[in-house]
Amino acid sequence: MKMLLLFLCLLGYSVVVRAQDPEFPKNEFIMHLRIHNGTVTDFHSSPDLYVGGLQLVPQWTVVENLLRVGVVAGGFYTNKKLQGLAGPTVSIKLKTFSLKNFGSGGNINLSLDHWWGTDQQRLLGGAINVDLLNFIVPGVSIHRDYHLNKWWIQGTIAFRISKVKQISHP
Repeated sequence: MKMLLLFLCLLGYSVVVRAQDPEFPKNEFIMHLRIHNGTVTDFHSSPDLYVGGLQLVPQWTVVENLLRVGVVAGGFYTNKKLQGLAGPTVSIKLKTFSLKNFGSGGNINLSLDHWWGTDQQRLLGGAINVDLLNFIVPGVSIHRDYHLNKWWIQGTIAFRISKVKQISHP
């Protein structure tokens, strides 16, 4: 319930500040290759487990200058096993970095995810990402595995692997 309320507040805030914004353009398809690593912990037992892997993240803009939806699919290594995960993701643009006459230098966005893993993982969480020059995206994520009672805390870096759509100006 708290996550839904946070989502609605951020959505309302973003609608107000999105005029004349080049980020999250209409009908854009974007795909990132994300590298992630961090820890799986319950904050009580030790040692904590390492987790790291690769993810493909295709997304489509559904609300211009504000909202993208997509899926996450990837593999990861933890607990001495290679495993997989997949699930939906939603990205909400919070702030655009304006470069005045040069357009945009990037944006800050919040992504909300729900993933299912191949070893009974059920993860709900999100990340704060900084999209720089529409190419490289560092971020920090935290997900709660509500089935196995663990937290996944990770650093991420993603690279755009889809072509940039050229915008024609009159």
